[in-house]
Amino acid sequence: MILLSDRDVERILDMKECIEVVEEAFKNLGLGNAIMPLRTTMPIEEFNGVVLIMPSYIKGLNALATKIVTFYPDNAKLKLPIVNAYVIVNNPKTGVVEAIIEANHLTAMRTGAVSGVATKYLAREDADTLAIIGCGVQARTQLWAVITVRNIREIRAYDIDRKRREEFVREARERFQLKVISTENVKEAIEGADIIVTATTSSTPVINYEWIKPGTHINAIGAFRPDMREIDGKTVLNAKIVVDLREAALKEAGDIIIPIQEKLISRDHIYAELSELILRKKPGRVSESEITLFKSVGLAIQDSSVANHILNKVRKQL
Repeated sequence: MILLSDRDVERILDMKECIEVVEEAFKNLGLGNAIMPLRTTMPIEEFNGVVLIMPSYIKGLNALATKIVTFYPDNAKLKLPIVNAYVIVNNPKTGVVEAIIEANHLTAMRTGAVSGVATKYLAREDADTLAIIGCGVQARTQLWAVITVRNIREIRAYDIDRKRREEFVREARERFQLKVISTENVKEAIEGADIIVTATTSSTPVINYEWIKPGTHINAIGAFRPDMREIDGKTVLNAKIVVDLREAALKEAGDIIIPIQEKLISRDHIYAELSELILRKKPGRVSESEITLFKSVGLAIQDSSVANHILNKVRKQL
């Protein structure tokens, strides 16, 4: 059995190839070549914890894996990680466990990668200004993914935590050698931006439709529960909405669920699933002025495909 740590994954995995792998996984999903139950959420109320279980099998890639994620906010008091994630990889022919991969970095990479795929199909070709709202772990791979598919010349970053924001800006400047600006508020970050990424833990909208210019593309990846939202209702109403999976979005994505509950939109307001764009069943961006919004809740096929890719690379090195 192969055991890989986050550090191993970080050494092995590159964003460009991760985007390609995730795009192929969504293509297989759209073709009906994947088995993927919706994630199981199991609350551990006694200890204020949540366990998420995410199995999937991609026939086209021969990838069978299950991700187990735990979310325990009180771990901060114990100086332990709040989120712990592992992917268990099985041989699809025998069911034998072939690898256990620590998946905190893998999760960040695959989440960034799916935004990269969405940006490829939905952002304007000439988009060169990126706003990132929320400067935690996810922000780093979101930035990496967007600059992989678009020629970004300026990045504006905002986080309510100034120290975290300044650390992100410093790291991004050093790593990518790009112009990265720390802003004092969300409005300053997103006004005039061509691409916006929201990667926060906010339960209420962090952006306002009035601040968004025509032709903007938004990747909303932070809100992951039905009672959480990062995007205001007016933006959702006026945007072309693409999701990773309709069924998952309508169960988990507060950015979609809450406007439906408020009768601002209907379920039919969702324009497409990402796989439909990849398979050319529907066009992505069709004008320079439309606002596009990709809402991601994260799918198990992202984990199984990337884990399979990592293992293939490791085997070649053995």
